[in-house]
Amino acid sequence: MKFYKAILAVPLFIGALTGCTDKWNDHYSVSQLGSGSLWQNICDDPTLSNFKQVLEATNYDAALSGSQVFTVFAPNNSALTDDMRDYYIRLYKEEKAEGVKDKNCITIKEFIQNHISLYNYSVSSVMPDTTIRMMNGKNVSFTRDTFAGHEYLTSNQPTNNGIVFTLNAIADFQPNVYEQMLKADDIDSVAGYIKYFNIEKLNSASSVPGEIIDGKTHYLDSVTYIENKLLEEREFLNALMLSEDSTYWTAVPDNSVWDELVNEYSNYYVYDEKVGERDSFQYHFPRMAVLRGTSFSKTNNRQIFTAGSASAGDSLMSTNAVSYERRKYEYGSSDLKYYQYNDPFGANGVLSPSVNTPYDCSNGRLYVANKWNFPKRSTFLKDIIMEGESSQTLDSLNVKSSTNKSGDTGYGKFVQVPTDNPFYGKVSGNAYYEIAPSGASNFSKALFDVRGVLSGVPYDVYVVLAPAMAGDTLATFEQRLPITFRCALQCHAQDGTAYYVNLKDGRLQYPVLDKNGNPTTNYTQAAVYGANRTNDPEKVDSILLGTVTFPTCSYETSEPQVKLLFQSYVGSSAFGKTANRTLRLDCIVFKPHDE
Repeated sequence: MKFYKAILAVPLFIGALTGCTDKWNDHYSVSQLGSGSLWQNICDDPTLSNFKQVLEATNYDAALSGSQVFTVFAPNNSALTDDMRDYYIRLYKEEKAEGVKDKNCITIKEFIQNHISLYNYSVSSVMPDTTIRMMNGKNVSFTRDTFAGHEYLTSNQPTNNGIVFTLNAIADFQPNVYEQMLKADDIDSVAGYIKYFNIEKLNSASSVPGEIIDGKTHYLDSVTYIENKLLEEREFLNALMLSEDSTYWTAVPDNSVWDELVNEYSNYYVYDEKVGERDSFQYHFPRMAVLRGTSFSKTNNRQIFTAGSASAGDSLMSTNAVSYERRKYEYGSSDLKYYQYNDPFGANGVLSPSVNTPYDCSNGRLYVANKWNFPKRSTFLKDIIMEGESSQTLDSLNVKSSTNKSGDTGYGKFVQVPTDNPFYGKVSGNAYYEIAPSGASNFSKALFDVRGVLSGVPYDVYVVLAPAMAGDTLATFEQRLPITFRCALQCHAQDGTAYYVNLKDGRLQYPVLDKNGNPTTNYTQAAVYGANRTNDPEKVDSILLGTVTFPTCSYETSEPQVKLLFQSYVGSSAFGKTANRTLRLDCIVFKPHDE
């Protein structure tokens, strides 16, 4: 699997505003509105002297002097005191000395751009519940009398490149869910992990192009956006936390809980030494196991979001949950559901007030947990169901050995359960795979692949067999006889060698291939296969082979590493009389063992 790949981006309305040029000005210019520039009007108002000094220190005097149009909501000196002015200027200089880009400087992003909007806005056109987009991307309330809830001292002052409003207050910067992660105390571990996936990209459509040198366009002024596949892709968090136009609730663990979870979950993602992306898998997958299923969109939980809480028994669906109709395709059974949680605000709920600290954000809410109430069995620790009829399940039919070079199994066939059959709806997927021996004196043999197995998890291993009647209600007496069979499991050790699992004690002690690459036969068959088993031929029968813990993980590996070897084991005296050798495999199930 290619763990890194391109994804859609969410643009942030940020960009460098120093060194304005004619091309940049033309990019946003409109006809003149009044006399004097925005910058001149601010300079001429002595009550805005502190705001003026901050703008000057951050080079915004140049931007507000050009023909690009802005609406400025300027806090007066009563709101922006001398101490606050000095703080913002000092902070800007410190961040610049550390190499922070202008668009990421707190003074610019959280203060200046929080009071300036591109284009001109007049109160004469305001509608109820109007919001305007500020330069930092925030949507801020704008009414005839207030901005961000603060009343105007003066309003609608026209200039030749925009409009000025004055306030006796500072508009609070409200971070979005992602930005709050970077600010909140004691969650820098998870915030740093998510931030690692940020990629800054150029928004060429909104940038001002300059000369083309050596076939490459050089931009005079550029607008960039942040791309973060970890947040945005469906297979990861599937939550546009950077978007101000979406609404999400997201839970994250504090540093202590994060460390505990990553340490525990790392045991489930131990790969063998021959897996090509081993180091990357072992690092990222435990962390993703913590984060996936912890974000909730208003779109899927509108009633709960509107109420602000949930009633007992209500279910909260995460962005990683799938609809009932897709569960069969995603999980192998419509009865299974993951990343969906009942009673989320209850004592043991995922968003329980007793263990979560909430932070209201511009696009939702962030919950910081000091105890993790997301059950493993509701998230990443899933049942594995391999359908017998699936092309992903069958590895090979004629399992050869040193004593049988050709194998003795006939061609398998796909069998569909008719809709009027009494077993319709009882056989998984309403289909199964039928395998019979190639001759009356032979046995049916098959090797099946089991994908996505985690390490360190005790799995109850089942084979589920369908009755002959499920394919044909007129099946003969011989066809309806039970099958006696035996199964063996194969998996990889940490050095990459494939072994048989000793079903008596779970040890790996019999290599699948000898040093010459031939199938081995020098193992104790009783230990590998365990006891012979016989199904009930009149029902869909789930047969437990045992509980096995595997030493290595095969989640997202390109090749399956866990295999199940099936062999009919009916003697000639019983064949056709009390038992047959035809396998009708409905599915193989690896179910995490519940204590």
